[in-house]
Amino acid sequence: MGGGGGFSPISIISDIVFGGIASSLLGGTPTTGASTTVADTSAQEAALAEAEARRKADRKKTETSLLAKARQADRASQDTVAASLGAPSVATSGLKERLGQ
Repeated sequence: MGGGGGFSPISIISDIVFGGIASSLLGGTPTTGASTTVADTSAQEAALAEAEARRKADRKKTETSLLAKARQADRASQDTVAASLGAPSVATSGLKERLGQ
C-alpha cells in the first residue's frame, strides 16, 4: 500500500529539534555558543566604552584649545582698542597690579 523509498520528515525534524543540524548552525553546543556570545558582547561593550572615553577626551582637549585661542584673541583686541585710545594696555596694567606697582 504505501509505496517505497523517499525521505522521513520525522527524522529530519528530530535532528533539527534535538541538535544535529541546530548545533552545527549555532557553531557548537548551545551552552558554548551562548558563553562565547556573552564574552563577545562584553568585549564589544568595553571597546565601545573605551572609544567613547577617547572621543570625550579628544573633544575636551579641542574645546580647551579653542577657548584658550579665543581668550588670546579677546586680549589682543582689548589691547589694540586700549592702545588706540591712548590708555595703557590691559596686560600691562594687569601685570603692574600683580607686581604691586
